[in-house]
Amino acid sequence: MSSRSGQAAKAGETVLVVEDEVLLRLSIAAYLRDCGYSVIEAADADEAVLVLKQPDLDIDVLFTEIEKPGAMDGFGLAQWTRANRRGLDVILTGTAPRAVNAAANLCEDGPVPKPYEPQLVHDRIRRLLAARPPRRPAGRPKKP
Repeated sequence: MSSRSGQAAKAGETVLVVEDEVLLRLSIAAYLRDCGYSVIEAADADEAVLVLKQPDLDIDVLFTEIEKPGAMDGFGLAQWTRANRRGLDVILTGTAPRAVNAAANLCEDGPVPKPYEPQLVHDRIRRLLAARPPRRPAGRPKKP
């Protein structure tokens, strides 16, 4: 169990962190790794989509900033994820005024305010993962 949290991640739980601010991305990714998660990092939505398009890559939670440069912002990434990776939980973070209303439709508890506290992010991930059915062990085929 991590010394930073009351509950460590289960083996194999993976979080995709999408954050264009390098220091914030490195900080939250390191914190989540210390909590026991496997973490994949992406600087923008385009990188995240490339990761998400890999069908054999198990990702449990997408944690993405709302306001980001590029053709797709965090809302667009969340919508793309809902359409293309059903069952993947999404956590949005940001302080934009439009974030609160739009995020309510794209993630369960609304956006995590930015700057975010790492423990708050960890707690949100734990709640989402605790509410879903257990994943099949790797290498076991789906039942017909």
